[in-house]
Amino acid sequence: MRKLFPLVLGAATLLAAGCGPNCESTCQRLYGAGSQTLNGEGVEDCGIQRAGRDASDLTDTCLKECYGALDNPGEVGAFDPYHRAGSNESVTLDNERQAALWMQCITETSCENLQDGYCAPVW
Repeated sequence: MRKLFPLVLGAATLLAAGCGPNCESTCQRLYGAGSQTLNGEGVEDCGIQRAGRDASDLTDTCLKECYGALDNPGEVGAFDPYHRAGSNESVTLDNERQAALWMQCITETSCENLQDGYCAPVW
């Protein structure tokens, strides 16, 4: 039992501190139309729109891509969501470290900059 106590205490600490971005909060921030609390602060959702696609479709694509990346271990490599992606640049989330960096970028970046190519990919 003594060996389990530090493990249980550590897990409880992680859960209590786990108020950072996740796939749901990130995709909601991109395509939602309300507000939410991220990292203890109120954040407005961006309501990004794309021609021919509704918010539900965009959110589903976002969640699928985010969770798919989280299933793959890997390094960040050359991935840099803080670099503005041009309209002809194809950016993908390939692994868990890239997804974590991408989620943090979405949380920290203004809606205007998100629409202007920062924190790619934004579907």
